[in-house]
Amino acid sequence: MKFITVRDLATKNKKTRQIISAGDSVLTLNGKPIAYMIPVNEDNFEYVVNEAVQIRASAAVESMRKKSRSSRADRGGRQKDSGGVQEKTR
Repeated sequence: MKFITVRDLATKNKKTRQIISAGDSVLTLNGKPIAYMIPVNEDNFEYVVNEAVQIRASAAVESMRKKSRSSRADRGGRQKDSGGVQEKTR
């Protein structure tokens, strides 16, 4: 896997296009990763985009789960009192 800086992407167009086309690469800004790039073509474009959307959705769900677990831990593992709503509806 190759690492490409934002500066190289802007100034060395031909070389960076060749690197990106050759395989997966990581775009960096100030030494920190900001994008993961995957080469695509007309044949696999839709498939790659659909997979990327699913990955982002999974990451969002996992992030919500972590926040929920953290929130419960902050409350001592107890859920807030619902004011007896559950008891009234039963």
